[in-house]
Amino acid sequence: MLEVKNLTKNFGDITAVDDVSFKINEGKVLGIVGRNGAGKSTIFRSILGLVEPTAGEVLFNGTKINEQVLDTFGYLPEEGSLLPQSSVEAICEYYGSLKLMPKELIRERLQALLQEFDLEEQLFTKAHNLSKGTRQKIQFIVSILHDPDFIILDEPFSGLDPLSVELLEKQILKLKEQGKTIIFSSHIMNHVETLCDDILIINKGKCLLYGNLNEIANSYTLSDGTKPQSLNDIFLDKVGGTDE
Repeated sequence: MLEVKNLTKNFGDITAVDDVSFKINEGKVLGIVGRNGAGKSTIFRSILGLVEPTAGEVLFNGTKINEQVLDTFGYLPEEGSLLPQSSVEAICEYYGSLKLMPKELIRERLQALLQEFDLEEQLFTKAHNLSKGTRQKIQFIVSILHDPDFIILDEPFSGLDPLSVELLEKQILKLKEQGKTIIFSSHIMNHVETLCDDILIINKGKCLLYGNLNEIANSYTLSDGTKPQSLNDIFLDKVGGTDE
């Protein structure tokens, strides 16, 4: 189980994350939802130790996360991390080696994943020649290449066409069926409704709503006294304004 307790992160006078707490159990999917700049990426970077929290702590199975634990994590960053002048094969071999994967296993896993995404012909293509959507799918493959138990996906559907979105949703559900634990961020509510067990809505670094998705959907009453028709109604009711 991953537990984030009273996490706060300041960048100078700016509070990116403000006293946020949540937990996620093994085999579950948690969606962190919020508009751009809400603090989603900062939460992920704090979990991964890429930034040092100003206050609070992150625990995995009751202990602080160390390098050994991080080796069991997979991470798809929002900004991407593919080496632009390297081929898909070279990129995956590089990142696989960082996880101490044997080259034979890297190639076996890569071939299988490329087939699932119908990308076999891209094996020797350099990253800078890939379309935005294809880069995002390769980035996802990199994040799960080492068969991680815990997966963090920061805006995984960014830049994908509808067919690719459907394919990626199926892959995430497949990972869930395998018992993987997954956190992903999004500002598109239908992705969250399709995939998640639990949700965390944040705005300007603050937690506005957290809990089981079905329980929230069944019990929530909008500020005008009506029942929500979708998660998007709840999101807009909590965050305010109109959808972006």
